[in-house]
Amino acid sequence: MRAIGLDFERRTLAERSLPQPLEPREDEVLLRVHEVGICATDRELSKFRFGLPPDGESFLTLGHEALAQVEVGNKDWARGSWVAPMIRRSCSPACDHCARGRRDLCQTGEYLERGINRAHGYLTPFTLDSGAELLAVPEGLLDVAALAEPLSVVEKAVETALRAHPMEPRTAVVTGAGPVGILTALLLQLKGLEVTVFSLEPEDHPRVRLLRKAGLAYLRDRIPARADLVFEAAGGNLNLLEWVAPCGVLMLIGAGEENLSLQPIRMLVDNLTVAGTVNAGRAHFQQAIEDLGRIQRPLLAAMIERRDIDQWRDSFGGPALIPKIVHRLD
Repeated sequence: MRAIGLDFERRTLAERSLPQPLEPREDEVLLRVHEVGICATDRELSKFRFGLPPDGESFLTLGHEALAQVEVGNKDWARGSWVAPMIRRSCSPACDHCARGRRDLCQTGEYLERGINRAHGYLTPFTLDSGAELLAVPEGLLDVAALAEPLSVVEKAVETALRAHPMEPRTAVVTGAGPVGILTALLLQLKGLEVTVFSLEPEDHPRVRLLRKAGLAYLRDRIPARADLVFEAAGGNLNLLEWVAPCGVLMLIGAGEENLSLQPIRMLVDNLTVAGTVNAGRAHFQQAIEDLGRIQRPLLAAMIERRDIDQWRDSFGGPALIPKIVHRLD
């Protein structure tokens, strides 16, 4: 069985032939993987900047943004069900947060992540998975379901920012026009906020045209006005605290290696909040699937470029003009 991932002995991105999965246990299902999205995390993994193979192995199958169909089901999942798998799995023994179902808030850091950390991912035709880690995908959303995982991360970030703001935020700035940045802007717009995206793409770039089509303001050459909510989704080194209005929230979804400059006196005087989030809980995944049905479908469809699995090497080389590269495995 074909699998694409990381060879930790040779330190290279590679294609491997792996054995077919065994029969699923009672709490598992066998999945036929149909599509897998590639993101910046996968590209960082391909450079061996982080990530580990399963214990006792030297190869890690990549891919964590998946749409799959149940091939062999169980009492909870019928054969043919369309599903999106969650990525992070509990530490063992489970910490208090993992035991309560919030693996995204794991206290130990010993969690597993499919396709990222000590657990194989989905860039392979078949895989076993726990039925408890799956969410149902309506057939009407199959064409955009590969966006469920990145949107789940955005759902958590937006929920956190809205909870942290002491009043009712009306304006938002998002830095970065990558998949997460665009999804953040679309979700904030859906919630009724006035949204501006700041990024470096020229005006004629496909991503900028998509933002304009959505009715979102776009800035490249000047700093936006202060906003109630500012979302860092670019991993840059901007002094973003200056962009936050009094009582506002700076939410970090992306991060570079540079340190962020904070201004303690202004944070105190202006009641500012700075927070960061990563991964997502089950409720965020479920909300993401529901919101995929609420955001304008042509905008979501325009975010996706589908490629044959044989083109996988091209997708790890760098970002594409279209925000989200999705590989078909069937």
